[in-house]
Amino acid sequence: MRTNFKKWLLIIGIPLLLIAIIVAIMYNNAQKPYEKAREAALEQLQKKASLSQIDDVYVYNGTKAYYTGTGKDESGKDVAVWLQQNGKSDPIVQPLKGNVTEKEARALFKEEAGDADILSLTLGLEGKTPVWLFTFENKNGRLNYYYLSFTDGTWWKKVENI
Repeated sequence: MRTNFKKWLLIIGIPLLLIAIIVAIMYNNAQKPYEKAREAALEQLQKKASLSQIDDVYVYNGTKAYYTGTGKDESGKDVAVWLQQNGKSDPIVQPLKGNVTEKEARALFKEEAGDADILSLTLGLEGKTPVWLFTFENKNGRLNYYYLSFTDGTWWKKVENI
């Protein structure tokens, strides 16, 4: 009886272990491009943005791709910085004071969308408008994008039920 249990444990346990290992490897490989982009963003922000401290880094892919960071400038003020991913533009710097922080953006989203789970929140730039981009699924499992203006906290654009 005991040997039958060991056989079944091996027959079921080894394939489950292999599946878990394969899934872990696939997940790790899927995360590599994002981590590479994040590292490149951090490097570019340190090099071109003159930030003494970087708190958050965002990789934004909208009409144009941007590296965005928040932190402190050389004078100690809290700022947000946008750099075009291709490096062909000067950094755009705006103070955080008087604009919508990530915490405030999350609170505004909760008022607008209720208990929807945020898949991602990214600070980016659409044209000349700095925006917080919320990606989330609604209760029907449909993908939604909500853009919140960084400067005044109004809902700039909504793309729903994709």
